[in-house]
Amino acid sequence: MFEILKFPFVQNAIIGGEVVAVIAGILGPLLVFRKMSFVSVGVSHGTFAGIALGIFLGISPLGTAVIFAIVLGILIGFVSRTGKVSEDATIGTLFAFSMALGIWLISLNKGYHPDVMGYLFGDLLAISRKDVYFAIVILAITSFWYLKRGKAIIYSSFDEDFSKIVGIPVELDYYLFMAISALITVGAVNFVGVVLASSMMIAPAVSAKMLSKRFKMITFLSIIFGMVSIFVGIILSFEFNISSGPSVVFVTTTIFFISLLIKWLKNIQK
Repeated sequence: MFEILKFPFVQNAIIGGEVVAVIAGILGPLLVFRKMSFVSVGVSHGTFAGIALGIFLGISPLGTAVIFAIVLGILIGFVSRTGKVSEDATIGTLFAFSMALGIWLISLNKGYHPDVMGYLFGDLLAISRKDVYFAIVILAITSFWYLKRGKAIIYSSFDEDFSKIVGIPVELDYYLFMAISALITVGAVNFVGVVLASSMMIAPAVSAKMLSKRFKMITFLSIIFGMVSIFVGIILSFEFNISSGPSVVFVTTTIFFISLLIKWLKNIQK
């Protein structure tokens, strides 16, 4: 089973995937506690328009996806904050528009585009060394942001009004959070695809939240669950000849139900 680890393309998939799992594990609990889980769904689907724009213009789809996702993330935040509209409602409108825009741009570009399916559903085993470097850059940016503003974001996640009183720049932190969330989502999309990226972001965090009440432990477990999902998903994908993106999601969902069962058993014993 583990003989596949000797192949360079599998090594790229595992290294890059594990890096993305760490990033998603850091962000996921914040999204869950802020009741913004749908943000990852909206931005990941919205990223498709950025990818389609890159394909249409004949430039790097990843580059246009990053720009489009960050703009979309900040726009979602701006509309929600200034228009007094919930993030969910804003996302529901904008991600449908982004998907429609992406489909329209792809249809304008004549010819067959096999990469589109990879972007939609992911293909970890097609990950290049450049993709691994991209994931590492995102990890570096995320780590720097988390070290500098993570504590403030956590405080405002639980009590935004008190955070304002003690001088935390809540509005600035909010938009930075949306931009970082969009960047991380693009990293997840690059590995598991547009359709499945939200599972990589949210499922490990929700599973961890069912097993612990301490934020640090939830973040730690979220990272571990994500890393296990990537590794086991890649192995299963290779062994059973199935797409790697869905394979990873099968594992994250299995962990979710195991965590749910453990929580249920604990409640029975009380």
